[in-house]
Amino acid sequence: MIKHASNFVMGGLFLLGISLTACSGENGADGRDADPVNIDSLATAIRNEISDNLRDTLTSIREDATGTLWDSLYAEPYVDTVYKILFDNAYGTAWMDSTRQSLLDSLNQANYDSLYAALYDSVYYDIYSQTVTRQLDAFSWTSKDDIYLAFANQYPLMYNGFVGDKGEPHPVPISIKVRNQCAARSDKSVPCNWKKIMVKAWITDWTDTGSVTGFVNPDTANIFAPALTFDMSKAVTLTAPQQANIQIQAYALENDHEILFYSASEPTTLHPVQINGWELKGVQNKNWWYGVWVTPNMDSIPNILNDLKKKLPEGSVKIYQKYSDDETITESSKRVVKAVYEVLQARKITYLQNNGAGSTGQKINYPIEVLRSRDGLCIETAALFASVLEALGMQVFIVHIPEHAFVGWRTDKNSNTLDFVETTLIGGESTFSYANKSGIDKFNAQKEAGNFESGEAELIDIEAVRKYGIMPNDIP
Repeated sequence: MIKHASNFVMGGLFLLGISLTACSGENGADGRDADPVNIDSLATAIRNEISDNLRDTLTSIREDATGTLWDSLYAEPYVDTVYKILFDNAYGTAWMDSTRQSLLDSLNQANYDSLYAALYDSVYYDIYSQTVTRQLDAFSWTSKDDIYLAFANQYPLMYNGFVGDKGEPHPVPISIKVRNQCAARSDKSVPCNWKKIMVKAWITDWTDTGSVTGFVNPDTANIFAPALTFDMSKAVTLTAPQQANIQIQAYALENDHEILFYSASEPTTLHPVQINGWELKGVQNKNWWYGVWVTPNMDSIPNILNDLKKKLPEGSVKIYQKYSDDETITESSKRVVKAVYEVLQARKITYLQNNGAGSTGQKINYPIEVLRSRDGLCIETAALFASVLEALGMQVFIVHIPEHAFVGWRTDKNSNTLDFVETTLIGGESTFSYANKSGIDKFNAQKEAGNFESGEAELIDIEAVRKYGIMPNDIP
């Protein structure tokens, strides 16, 4: 839903004939072409209006450490005199009363030497706040109803260049549109400048505070979409969907101030990190996102590597290098994959049969969870096997076919020849030779049916997935 803020217009403010203008350029300039505030004139005017008697009073207060600046000023007519000269005929009575109080508070808190700085800072902030609320408005542009934590930290990549039904940018999970409404001004003599905007967003207890900064030129609107980074150590504790709120705030940046002009809270539902989420239709390379479940840095890799060394010649793992007993690198590569198969088979992982491998909405446990529970679906055993091969440095594929998944690998580095293994068979007594033949047969059947050409089946190249930017989730 789009909300339109009311339009306000701010007239010019003149202090002793000096115009206070925002320190920003006009029409996208760099700010140096704006009329500067004449600091010396303003300071001189203030100091001239404060009499020697007031200075003596302030000096006496300092020396005796008694009384307050406020008491002295309250007894003298000078506050009203300075106030009248500085602010007469500037704004309406209601705003004037507020600004006058700011001036009095500044005088009460500041000593004589810092009077100008405190006065200027307080009044300038108030003036610019009024300008911002009249000239800028914002409204919610996109807000994702369901955030799937398996992909949440990579939404900027997943939805890069994504457009909505009307062909407009559709950032995920949250964005607002900010408008710089110059045309609504009644006083066209007041310059309308570009505005520098910062937008912040966060989900309390779940993310850091994401921020993005940009500019909005006069009579234009820009979309701002801060990225959220989720705490994965917290994400793995979520076992069921949970309601949350995305907090978002927009600030105008001016003269080292952050002027808040928009704040909202958008509801969303967080889903566990194991869920293969219902992401928006049109996401590119959708099956590549199985790559988040291929986790070569999991804690169990060192133990698996030690077991592999015991099964390989010379106690070493050679990747795309030839063992002395083999005639080709292809043979040596298969020797390594066979050792991985046998090491994982020794973990006694039970295959859980399930239709619809990795289907949308399905729970997919991570390799470390499969090793702990000692059972897994086909997509889970494939991700486990692929994780080990990737950790070793092999060029590995997940073969995704209708209602099933298994693993393939390049027989030599950068070779176009692939070999395959049916990874669900690590859960039984089948030999590697049988699992190897089973994988080859399944691949050939899909190829003959034309499923790779039609898109019903896909070879997911994990190396290409990483180059694309999809990274494994860090699951402890």
